[in-house]
Amino acid sequence: MSHRSPVRTDRKVSVLVLIAVGALLSGCGRTTTAPAEDEAGDDAAAIEPEPATLSFGERRARREHGRQLYVAECSGCHGERGLGDGPAAEAIDPKPRNLVREPFKFRSTASRKPPVHADIVETISRGMPGSAMPAFEFLTEEERGLLAEHVMYLARIDTAPVSELMPIGAETPATNDSVERGHAVYKRLECHMCHGEDGHGDGPSAPTLKDEQGRKIEARDFRLGLFRRGRTAAELYRTFETGIDGTSMPSYSGNYTNAEAWDLARYILSLPTAPAAPPTDAVAHGRQIVEEKQCFACHVIEGRGGVVGPSLDVSAKKLRFDWIKTFLEDPRAAGAIYPFRPYRMPDLGLEADEIEAVLALLAEVAGREYPEAPEPVPAIDPDVAAAGTLFYVIKCAECHNLGSVIPTPLAKQQGPDLINVSQRLRFDWIADWVANPLSVYPGTAMVDTNLTDEEIEGVRAFLWKTSTEAASH
Repeated sequence: MSHRSPVRTDRKVSVLVLIAVGALLSGCGRTTTAPAEDEAGDDAAAIEPEPATLSFGERRARREHGRQLYVAECSGCHGERGLGDGPAAEAIDPKPRNLVREPFKFRSTASRKPPVHADIVETISRGMPGSAMPAFEFLTEEERGLLAEHVMYLARIDTAPVSELMPIGAETPATNDSVERGHAVYKRLECHMCHGEDGHGDGPSAPTLKDEQGRKIEARDFRLGLFRRGRTAAELYRTFETGIDGTSMPSYSGNYTNAEAWDLARYILSLPTAPAAPPTDAVAHGRQIVEEKQCFACHVIEGRGGVVGPSLDVSAKKLRFDWIKTFLEDPRAAGAIYPFRPYRMPDLGLEADEIEAVLALLAEVAGREYPEAPEPVPAIDPDVAAAGTLFYVIKCAECHNLGSVIPTPLAKQQGPDLINVSQRLRFDWIADWVANPLSVYPGTAMVDTNLTDEEIEGVRAFLWKTSTEAASH
Protein backbone atom coordinates (compact mmCIF):
# COMPACT_ATOMS: atom_id res chain seq x y z
CA MET A 1 0.00 0.00 0.00
CA SER A 2 2.40 2.61 -1.23
CA HIS A 3 2.92 5.32 -3.80
CA ARG A 4 5.81 5.70 -6.19
CA SER A 5 8.60 7.79 -4.79
CA PRO A 6 8.99 11.10 -6.66
CA VAL A 7 12.69 10.43 -7.26
CA ARG A 8 11.70 7.89 -9.92
CA THR A 9 10.98 10.67 -12.44
CA ASP A 10 14.62 11.45 -13.19
CA ARG A 11 15.46 7.78 -13.43
CA LYS A 12 12.69 7.24 -15.95
CA VAL A 13 13.92 10.12 -18.04
CA SER A 14 17.50 8.88 -18.05
CA VAL A 15 16.43 5.37 -18.99
CA LEU A 16 14.27 6.69 -21.84
CA VAL A 17 17.19 8.76 -23.10
CA LEU A 18 19.40 5.67 -23.13
CA ILE A 19 16.78 3.75 -25.09
CA ALA A 20 16.46 6.54 -27.64
CA VAL A 21 20.21 6.92 -28.07
CA GLY A 22 20.73 3.17 -28.33
CA ALA A 23 18.14 2.97 -31.11
CA LEU A 24 19.83 5.73 -33.11
CA LEU A 25 23.39 4.46 -32.94
CA SER A 26 24.70 2.89 -36.11
CA GLY A 27 27.92 2.25 -38.02
CA CYS A 28 31.17 0.70 -36.91
CA GLY A 29 34.63 1.75 -35.86
CA ARG A 30 37.16 1.35 -33.13
CA THR A 31 37.47 3.45 -30.00
CA THR A 32 40.01 2.58 -27.37
CA THR A 33 39.98 5.90 -25.54
CA ALA A 34 36.95 6.36 -23.31
CA PRO A 35 34.90 9.51 -23.95
CA ALA A 36 34.53 12.22 -21.37
CA GLU A 37 31.63 11.81 -18.97
CA ASP A 38 29.56 14.47 -20.71
CA GLU A 39 29.96 12.53 -23.97
CA ALA A 40 28.58 9.27 -22.63
CA GLY A 41 25.32 9.71 -24.51
CA ASP A 42 26.79 11.01 -27.80
CA ASP A 43 26.74 9.02 -31.01
CA ALA A 44 29.57 6.53 -31.07
CA ALA A 45 30.57 3.23 -32.60
CA ALA A 46 27.77 0.70 -32.36
CA ILE A 47 28.75 -2.55 -30.74
CA GLU A 48 27.68 -5.53 -32.80
CA PRO A 49 28.94 -8.80 -31.32
CA GLU A 50 25.70 -10.47 -32.32
CA PRO A 51 25.60 -12.47 -35.56
CA ALA A 52 25.56 -10.32 -38.69
CA THR A 53 22.54 -12.25 -39.92
CA LEU A 54 20.29 -10.58 -37.36
CA SER A 55 17.89 -7.97 -38.65
CA PHE A 56 18.01 -4.39 -37.44
CA GLY A 57 14.97 -5.02 -35.26
CA GLU A 58 16.51 -8.14 -33.76
CA ARG A 59 19.76 -6.31 -33.01
CA ARG A 60 17.89 -3.45 -31.39
CA ALA A 61 15.85 -5.87 -29.27
CA ARG A 62 19.04 -7.65 -28.24
CA ARG A 63 20.69 -4.40 -27.18
CA GLU A 64 17.60 -3.32 -25.26
CA HIS A 65 17.61 -6.64 -23.43
CA GLY A 66 21.24 -6.06 -22.48
CA ARG A 67 20.43 -2.55 -21.31
CA GLN A 68 17.58 -3.78 -19.15
CA LEU A 69 19.81 -6.44 -17.62
CA TYR A 70 22.46 -3.81 -16.91
CA VAL A 71 19.97 -1.49 -15.19
CA ALA A 72 18.68 -4.32 -13.00
CA GLU A 73 22.00 -6.00 -12.18
CA CYS A 74 24.73 -3.36 -12.44
CA SER A 75 23.45 0.22 -12.37
CA GLY A 76 22.88 0.26 -8.61
CA CYS A 77 26.68 0.48 -8.26
CA HIS A 78 28.04 1.49 -11.67
CA GLY A 79 25.25 3.97 -12.55
CA GLU A 80 22.89 3.89 -15.52
CA ARG A 81 25.50 5.50 -17.78
CA GLY A 82 28.40 3.50 -16.38
CA LEU A 83 30.01 6.44 -14.58
CA GLY A 84 30.46 4.62 -11.27
CA ASP A 85 27.84 6.85 -9.66
CA GLY A 86 25.02 4.44 -8.82
CA PRO A 87 23.06 5.01 -5.61
CA ALA A 88 25.12 2.36 -3.80
CA ALA A 89 28.49 3.74 -4.92
CA GLU A 90 29.05 6.11 -2.02
CA ALA A 91 29.10 3.33 0.58
CA ILE A 92 31.19 0.83 -1.39
CA ASP A 93 34.91 0.29 -0.78
CA PRO A 94 36.63 -0.19 -3.15
CA LYS A 95 34.51 2.10 -5.32
CA PRO A 96 32.69 0.67 -8.34
CA ARG A 97 34.47 1.22 -11.65
CA ASN A 98 33.66 4.16 -13.84
CA LEU A 99 33.20 2.07 -16.97
CA VAL A 100 33.47 5.10 -19.24
CA ARG A 101 36.68 6.71 -18.04
CA GLU A 102 38.64 4.24 -15.92
CA PRO A 103 40.68 1.41 -17.47
CA PHE A 104 39.58 -2.17 -17.07
CA LYS A 105 41.79 -4.02 -14.63
CA PHE A 106 41.45 -7.60 -15.77
CA ARG A 107 42.01 -8.37 -19.42
CA SER A 108 43.70 -10.85 -21.71
CA THR A 109 45.05 -7.92 -23.73
CA ALA A 110 48.24 -5.93 -23.41
CA SER A 111 48.59 -3.11 -20.91
CA ARG A 112 46.54 -0.03 -21.86
CA LYS A 113 44.52 -2.00 -24.39
CA PRO A 114 40.77 -2.46 -23.93
CA PRO A 115 39.42 -5.84 -22.89
CA VAL A 116 37.70 -8.24 -25.25
CA HIS A 117 34.16 -9.44 -24.77
CA ALA A 118 35.28 -12.70 -23.12
CA ASP A 119 37.27 -10.75 -20.51
CA ILE A 120 34.21 -8.84 -19.35
CA VAL A 121 32.06 -11.97 -19.35
CA GLU A 122 34.69 -13.61 -17.15
CA THR A 123 34.70 -10.72 -14.67
CA ILE A 124 30.90 -10.68 -14.52
CA SER A 125 30.81 -14.43 -13.97
CA ARG A 126 33.55 -14.52 -11.33
CA GLY A 127 32.78 -11.30 -9.54
CA MET A 128 35.49 -9.48 -7.60
CA PRO A 129 36.44 -11.42 -4.46
CA GLY A 130 37.13 -9.07 -1.58
CA SER A 131 34.84 -6.37 -2.98
CA ALA A 132 31.10 -5.69 -3.09
CA MET A 133 30.77 -7.23 -6.56
CA PRO A 134 29.39 -10.78 -6.30
CA ALA A 135 29.76 -13.53 -8.87
CA PHE A 136 26.93 -13.40 -11.40
CA GLU A 137 27.13 -17.05 -12.35
CA PHE A 138 23.45 -17.35 -11.40
CA LEU A 139 22.66 -15.51 -14.64
CA THR A 140 22.52 -17.53 -17.83
CA GLU A 141 25.47 -17.55 -20.20
CA GLU A 142 23.43 -15.53 -22.69
CA GLU A 143 22.52 -12.93 -20.07
CA ARG A 144 26.14 -12.50 -19.02
CA GLY A 145 27.10 -12.10 -22.66
CA LEU A 146 24.45 -9.43 -23.18
CA LEU A 147 25.61 -7.61 -20.05
CA ALA A 148 29.17 -7.62 -21.36
CA GLU A 149 27.98 -6.21 -24.69
CA HIS A 150 26.23 -3.34 -22.93
CA VAL A 151 29.29 -2.63 -20.77
CA MET A 152 31.39 -2.45 -23.93
CA TYR A 153 28.82 -0.10 -25.48
CA LEU A 154 29.00 2.21 -22.45
CA ALA A 155 32.80 2.12 -22.52
CA ARG A 156 32.86 2.61 -26.31
CA ILE A 157 34.91 -0.54 -26.88
CA ASP A 158 34.71 -2.23 -30.24
CA THR A 159 33.95 -5.94 -30.08
CA ALA A 160 35.94 -6.79 -33.20
CA PRO A 161 38.75 -9.29 -32.53
CA VAL A 162 42.00 -7.64 -31.52
CA SER A 163 45.59 -8.68 -32.06
CA GLU A 164 46.89 -7.47 -28.70
CA LEU A 165 45.96 -10.64 -26.78
CA MET A 166 48.62 -11.77 -24.34
CA PRO A 167 48.81 -15.56 -24.56
CA ILE A 168 50.43 -17.46 -21.74
CA GLY A 169 52.95 -20.17 -22.42
CA ALA A 170 52.60 -23.91 -22.02
CA GLU A 171 52.40 -25.00 -18.40
CA THR A 172 55.55 -26.45 -16.88
CA PRO A 173 55.58 -29.30 -14.32
CA ALA A 174 54.43 -28.34 -10.82
CA THR A 175 57.15 -29.45 -8.40
CA ASN A 176 58.62 -28.37 -5.07
CA ASP A 177 61.61 -27.04 -6.98
CA SER A 178 59.21 -24.90 -9.03
CA VAL A 179 57.96 -23.22 -5.84
CA GLU A 180 61.51 -22.58 -4.65
CA ARG A 181 62.49 -21.09 -7.99
CA GLY A 182 59.34 -18.95 -7.87
CA HIS A 183 60.46 -17.47 -4.56
CA ALA A 184 63.69 -16.35 -6.24
CA VAL A 185 61.70 -14.76 -9.09
CA TYR A 186 59.50 -13.02 -6.49
CA LYS A 187 62.59 -11.39 -5.01
CA ARG A 188 64.21 -10.58 -8.33
CA LEU A 189 61.12 -8.79 -9.65
CA GLU A 190 60.83 -6.98 -6.28
CA CYS A 191 57.27 -8.16 -5.69
CA HIS A 192 58.06 -7.90 -1.98
CA MET A 193 58.25 -4.11 -2.20
CA CYS A 194 54.46 -3.99 -2.29
CA HIS A 195 53.30 -7.45 -1.29
CA GLY A 196 55.79 -7.95 1.53
CA GLU A 197 58.54 -10.44 2.20
CA ASP A 198 56.02 -13.11 3.19
CA GLY A 199 53.13 -12.00 0.98
CA HIS A 200 51.15 -10.15 3.65
CA GLY A 201 50.75 -7.00 1.55
CA ASP A 202 52.95 -5.03 3.95
CA GLY A 203 55.95 -4.16 1.79
CA PRO A 204 57.71 -0.79 2.19
CA SER A 205 55.91 0.65 -0.85
CA ALA A 206 52.46 -0.52 0.25
CA PRO A 207 51.49 2.63 2.22
CA THR A 208 52.12 4.84 -0.82
CA LEU A 209 49.98 2.97 -3.34
CA LYS A 210 47.21 4.87 -5.11
CA ASP A 211 45.14 4.30 -8.21
CA GLU A 212 45.01 6.67 -11.17
CA GLN A 213 42.22 8.65 -9.51
CA GLY A 214 44.42 9.27 -6.48
CA ARG A 215 42.49 6.87 -4.25
CA LYS A 216 44.49 4.81 -1.77
CA ILE A 217 44.66 1.13 -2.68
CA GLU A 218 45.85 -1.89 -0.74
CA ALA A 219 48.58 -4.22 -1.93
CA ARG A 220 47.13 -7.71 -2.21
CA ASP A 221 47.66 -9.78 0.92
CA PHE A 222 48.28 -13.19 -0.62
CA ARG A 223 47.76 -14.88 2.75
CA LEU A 224 44.04 -14.07 2.67
CA GLY A 225 43.59 -16.32 -0.35
CA LEU A 226 41.45 -13.71 -2.15
CA PHE A 227 42.49 -13.08 -5.73
CA ARG A 228 40.30 -10.77 -7.79
CA ARG A 229 41.05 -12.61 -11.01
CA GLY A 230 40.86 -16.11 -9.61
CA ARG A 231 42.98 -18.54 -7.65
CA THR A 232 44.80 -20.58 -10.29
CA ALA A 233 48.37 -20.45 -11.55
CA ALA A 234 47.17 -19.64 -15.07
CA GLU A 235 45.13 -16.66 -13.86
CA LEU A 236 48.08 -15.31 -11.88
CA TYR A 237 50.32 -15.76 -14.92
CA ARG A 238 47.81 -13.76 -16.96
CA THR A 239 47.96 -10.96 -14.39
CA PHE A 240 51.78 -10.88 -14.55
CA GLU A 241 51.51 -10.52 -18.33
CA THR A 242 48.78 -7.88 -18.53
CA GLY A 243 49.33 -5.94 -15.34
CA ILE A 244 46.35 -4.32 -13.63
CA ASP A 245 45.63 -1.07 -15.44
CA GLY A 246 44.70 1.88 -13.25
CA THR A 247 46.79 0.60 -10.36
CA SER A 248 50.46 0.39 -9.43
CA MET A 249 50.68 -3.20 -10.70
CA PRO A 250 52.54 -3.06 -14.05
CA SER A 251 52.86 -5.67 -16.75
CA TYR A 252 55.94 -7.83 -16.22
CA SER A 253 55.78 -9.30 -19.69
CA GLY A 254 59.29 -9.87 -21.04
CA ASN A 255 60.89 -9.84 -17.59
CA TYR A 256 60.84 -13.60 -17.09
CA THR A 257 60.84 -16.81 -19.04
CA ASN A 258 57.72 -18.90 -19.44
CA ALA A 259 58.98 -21.35 -16.82
CA GLU A 260 59.74 -18.52 -14.37
CA ALA A 261 56.20 -17.14 -14.72
CA TRP A 262 54.72 -20.52 -13.80
CA ASP A 263 57.21 -20.83 -10.94
CA LEU A 264 56.23 -17.40 -9.59
CA ALA A 265 52.52 -18.21 -9.74
CA ARG A 266 53.08 -21.47 -7.89
CA TYR A 267 55.13 -19.76 -5.20
CA ILE A 268 52.34 -17.24 -4.54
CA LEU A 269 49.75 -20.02 -4.38
CA SER A 270 51.98 -22.00 -2.01
CA LEU A 271 51.84 -19.30 0.64
CA PRO A 272 49.73 -20.66 3.51
CA THR A 273 46.40 -18.97 4.03
CA ALA A 274 44.66 -18.84 7.37
CA PRO A 275 41.23 -17.26 6.99
CA ALA A 276 39.95 -16.08 10.33
CA ALA A 277 37.39 -18.41 11.86
CA PRO A 278 33.93 -16.83 12.01
CA PRO A 279 32.80 -15.55 15.40
CA THR A 280 31.15 -18.18 17.56
CA ASP A 281 28.42 -15.69 18.46
CA ALA A 282 25.78 -15.85 15.72
CA VAL A 283 24.93 -12.14 15.86
CA ALA A 284 28.61 -11.16 15.59
CA HIS A 285 28.95 -13.59 12.69
CA GLY A 286 25.96 -11.93 11.01
CA ARG A 287 27.58 -8.51 11.38
CA GLN A 288 30.78 -9.87 9.86
CA ILE A 289 28.84 -11.12 6.83
CA VAL A 290 27.12 -7.75 6.41
CA GLU A 291 30.53 -6.07 6.41
CA GLU A 292 32.14 -8.56 4.01
CA LYS A 293 29.24 -8.47 1.56
CA GLN A 294 28.80 -4.70 2.07
CA CYS A 295 25.04 -5.14 2.45
CA PHE A 296 24.83 -1.60 3.83
CA ALA A 297 25.64 -0.24 0.37
CA CYS A 298 22.08 -1.09 -0.65
CA HIS A 299 20.19 -1.55 2.62
CA VAL A 300 19.84 0.28 5.90
CA ILE A 301 21.02 -2.09 8.61
CA GLU A 302 21.42 -1.05 12.24
CA GLY A 303 20.76 2.56 11.33
CA ARG A 304 23.20 2.99 8.43
CA GLY A 305 23.10 2.22 4.76
CA GLY A 306 21.67 2.99 1.35
CA VAL A 307 18.33 3.09 -0.39
CA VAL A 308 18.88 0.75 -3.34
CA GLY A 309 16.91 -1.93 -1.49
CA PRO A 310 14.46 -1.94 1.39
CA SER A 311 15.57 -1.14 4.92
CA LEU A 312 16.62 -4.32 6.69
CA ASP A 313 15.82 -2.67 10.01
CA VAL A 314 12.18 -2.59 8.92
CA SER A 315 12.31 -5.95 7.15
CA ALA A 316 13.59 -7.55 10.35
CA LYS A 317 10.40 -6.48 12.09
CA LYS A 318 7.86 -7.26 9.39
CA LEU A 319 9.05 -10.44 7.65
CA ARG A 320 8.64 -14.03 8.73
CA PHE A 321 12.00 -15.66 9.38
CA ASP A 322 11.09 -18.75 7.38
CA TRP A 323 10.41 -16.53 4.36
CA ILE A 324 13.70 -14.63 4.81
CA LYS A 325 15.59 -17.92 4.99
CA THR A 326 14.01 -19.19 1.77
CA PHE A 327 14.69 -15.85 0.10
CA LEU A 328 18.39 -15.80 1.04
CA GLU A 329 18.79 -19.35 -0.22
CA ASP A 330 17.60 -18.25 -3.67
CA PRO A 331 16.87 -14.50 -3.94
CA ARG A 332 16.01 -14.75 -7.62
CA ALA A 333 13.20 -17.24 -7.15
CA ALA A 334 10.97 -14.61 -5.52
CA GLY A 335 11.10 -12.37 -8.59
CA ALA A 336 10.97 -8.58 -8.41
CA ILE A 337 9.05 -7.89 -5.20
CA TYR A 338 9.04 -4.09 -5.43
CA PRO A 339 7.91 -2.89 -8.88
CA PHE A 340 9.23 0.63 -8.30
CA ARG A 341 12.80 -0.56 -7.67
CA PRO A 342 14.73 -1.19 -10.90
CA TYR A 343 17.51 -3.08 -9.12
CA ARG A 344 17.64 -6.81 -8.47
CA MET A 345 19.05 -8.56 -5.42
CA PRO A 346 22.00 -10.74 -6.51
CA ASP A 347 22.44 -14.27 -5.29
CA LEU A 348 25.29 -13.91 -2.81
CA GLY A 349 25.83 -17.65 -2.56
CA LEU A 350 25.48 -17.66 1.23
CA GLU A 351 26.13 -20.95 3.01
CA ALA A 352 23.55 -22.37 5.42
CA ASP A 353 25.49 -21.24 8.52
CA GLU A 354 25.86 -17.76 7.06
CA ILE A 355 22.12 -17.48 6.49
CA GLU A 356 21.50 -18.56 10.07
CA ALA A 357 23.91 -15.85 11.26
CA VAL A 358 22.15 -13.17 9.20
CA LEU A 359 18.80 -14.25 10.66
CA ALA A 360 20.25 -14.03 14.17
CA LEU A 361 21.41 -10.48 13.44
CA LEU A 362 18.01 -9.48 12.06
CA ALA A 363 16.35 -10.90 15.16
CA GLU A 364 18.68 -8.80 17.30
CA VAL A 365 17.83 -5.70 15.27
CA ALA A 366 14.08 -6.30 15.60
CA GLY A 367 14.10 -7.35 19.25
CA ARG A 368 12.91 -10.83 18.29
CA GLU A 369 14.16 -14.28 19.20
CA TYR A 370 15.81 -16.57 16.69
CA PRO A 371 14.79 -19.20 16.28
CA GLU A 372 11.36 -18.13 17.49
CA ALA A 373 8.19 -20.04 18.15
CA PRO A 374 5.91 -20.39 15.11
CA GLU A 375 3.44 -17.56 14.80
CA PRO A 376 -0.04 -18.74 15.80
CA VAL A 377 -2.47 -19.17 12.93
CA PRO A 378 -4.79 -16.15 12.99
CA ALA A 379 -8.48 -16.85 13.37
CA ILE A 380 -10.08 -15.00 10.46
CA ASP A 381 -13.76 -14.10 10.72
CA PRO A 382 -15.24 -14.54 7.20
CA ASP A 383 -17.69 -11.69 7.78
CA VAL A 384 -14.90 -9.31 8.81
CA ALA A 385 -12.88 -10.37 5.77
CA ALA A 386 -15.87 -9.81 3.49
CA ALA A 387 -16.37 -6.32 4.92
CA GLY A 388 -12.69 -5.56 4.31
CA THR A 389 -12.97 -6.32 0.60
CA LEU A 390 -14.48 -2.94 -0.21
CA PHE A 391 -11.89 -1.02 1.78
CA TYR A 392 -9.11 -2.96 0.04
CA VAL A 393 -10.49 -2.07 -3.39
CA ILE A 394 -10.86 1.60 -2.46
CA LYS A 395 -7.58 2.10 -0.57
CA CYS A 396 -5.14 -0.57 -1.70
CA ALA A 397 -5.91 -1.82 -5.21
CA GLU A 398 -4.79 1.51 -6.67
CA CYS A 399 -1.16 0.61 -6.01
CA HIS A 400 -1.02 -3.10 -5.17
CA ASN A 401 -1.76 -6.14 -7.25
CA LEU A 402 -3.46 -9.07 -5.55
CA GLY A 403 -2.53 -11.93 -7.82
CA SER A 404 -5.36 -12.77 -10.17
CA VAL A 405 -7.97 -12.07 -7.49
CA ILE A 406 -7.98 -8.27 -7.84
CA PRO A 407 -5.45 -7.44 -10.55
CA THR A 408 -3.97 -3.96 -10.87
CA PRO A 409 -2.48 -2.80 -14.21
CA LEU A 410 1.30 -3.10 -14.21
CA ALA A 411 1.73 0.63 -14.89
CA LYS A 412 -0.10 1.42 -11.64
CA GLN A 413 1.63 -1.09 -9.39
CA GLN A 414 3.67 0.81 -6.83
CA GLY A 415 4.07 -1.72 -4.04
CA PRO A 416 4.50 -5.50 -3.68
CA ASP A 417 1.93 -7.97 -4.94
CA LEU A 418 -0.03 -8.74 -1.77
CA ILE A 419 -1.09 -12.22 -2.82
CA ASN A 420 1.88 -13.60 -0.85
CA VAL A 421 1.28 -11.55 2.29
CA SER A 422 0.52 -14.57 4.51
CA GLN A 423 3.81 -16.22 3.52
CA ARG A 424 5.96 -13.09 3.82
CA LEU A 425 4.64 -10.91 6.63
CA ARG A 426 3.92 -11.21 10.32
CA PHE A 427 0.21 -10.91 10.95
CA ASP A 428 0.51 -8.51 13.91
CA TRP A 429 2.79 -6.13 12.02
CA ILE A 430 0.24 -5.40 9.27
CA ALA A 431 -2.17 -3.45 11.47
CA ASP A 432 0.52 -1.11 12.82
CA TRP A 433 1.86 -0.53 9.31
CA VAL A 434 -1.48 0.35 7.73
CA ALA A 435 -2.46 2.54 10.70
CA ASN A 436 0.65 4.75 10.56
CA PRO A 437 3.27 3.77 7.97
CA LEU A 438 5.49 6.82 8.54
CA SER A 439 5.98 5.93 12.18
CA VAL A 440 7.02 2.40 11.20
CA TYR A 441 9.22 3.37 8.25
CA PRO A 442 10.15 7.08 8.19
CA GLY A 443 10.55 8.26 4.62
CA THR A 444 8.36 5.55 3.13
CA ALA A 445 6.25 6.37 0.09
CA MET A 446 3.31 4.49 1.62
CA VAL A 447 0.48 6.91 2.34
CA ASP A 448 -1.72 7.11 5.40
CA THR A 449 -4.91 5.28 4.44
CA ASN A 450 -7.02 7.11 7.07
CA LEU A 451 -8.79 3.86 7.87
CA THR A 452 -10.29 3.24 11.29
CA ASP A 453 -9.08 0.37 13.44
CA GLU A 454 -12.15 -1.61 12.46
CA GLU A 455 -11.60 -0.98 8.76
CA ILE A 456 -7.92 -1.92 9.06
CA GLU A 457 -8.91 -5.17 10.73
CA GLY A 458 -11.26 -5.87 7.83
CA VAL A 459 -8.56 -5.22 5.23
CA ARG A 460 -6.05 -7.39 7.09
CA ALA A 461 -8.56 -10.22 7.44
CA PHE A 462 -9.45 -10.04 3.74
CA LEU A 463 -5.79 -10.05 2.68
CA TRP A 464 -4.82 -12.89 4.97
CA LYS A 465 -7.77 -15.05 3.98
CA THR A 466 -7.19 -14.43 0.26
CA SER A 467 -3.43 -15.04 0.49
CA THR A 468 -3.82 -18.22 2.55
CA GLU A 469 -6.35 -19.64 0.10
CA ALA A 470 -4.13 -18.77 -2.87
CA ALA A 471 -1.14 -20.51 -1.23
CA SER A 472 -3.14 -23.70 -0.70
CA HIS A 473 -3.97 -24.07 -4.39
